[in-house]
Amino acid sequence: MVVTVVQNIRKIFFQGKELYYQKGEMLIRSGDIPQGVYFVKKGNVKMDAIFENGRELTINIFKSGSYFPMMWALSDINNTYNYVAINEVVLKRVPKELFLESLKKDPQLLLEFTKRLLIGLSGLITNIEYLLFGSSYNRIASAIVLMAKRFGIQKDKNGKKIIIEIPLTHQDLANLTAITRESASVVIGKLKKKHIISVRNKFIVVNDVYQLEKECEIHTQEDDKSISL
Repeated sequence: MVVTVVQNIRKIFFQGKELYYQKGEMLIRSGDIPQGVYFVKKGNVKMDAIFENGRELTINIFKSGSYFPMMWALSDINNTYNYVAINEVVLKRVPKELFLESLKKDPQLLLEFTKRLLIGLSGLITNIEYLLFGSSYNRIASAIVLMAKRFGIQKDKNGKKIIIEIPLTHQDLANLTAITRESASVVIGKLKKKHIISVRNKFIVVNDVYQLEKECEIHTQEDDKSISL
């Protein structure tokens, strides 16, 4: 049933217009009315909030098979986020009216989209918990774990070693965790020194995801020395 529903969802989008974007290109700008609902056929798209002081916070990263902007599409909430291509991106776009009409005709489609929204909300709540209560060390470790679970490919039989197959800079991780790039670099350096992570061809390699998950809970004063939010 799930496979059939997913196939039906993709049928909706594959009749839409195909769009191509290069790394760093703006797909939708904050305050703009989106031209439709988008399906990520290839690549990754980040959803950013920009504050008055210029600081950037990455709310979500969409991977192949994802849809956006769902809050605007389903609830008529004004779009207040920037959507930017992380790498080379291929999208399919359909009019909002066509998308909504398809959901009305098929309750299973609506149920599937509702599940996806709730899963996304759950991840967002978890991220907020770390932003509010975690140290910089906790935040970066948790962000890397989350990225490994969402975008990682296992490289050994026991599942310890994972390569995150999207390019993530120190600034990207800082934007995911609401800290400065300098602070993110300090934490990343600590994780590298412990041999928990490494970098290969611009991709982060988690050498031991189980140990990294333990690091999410570690917080000492020493961890936060010279680290500012």
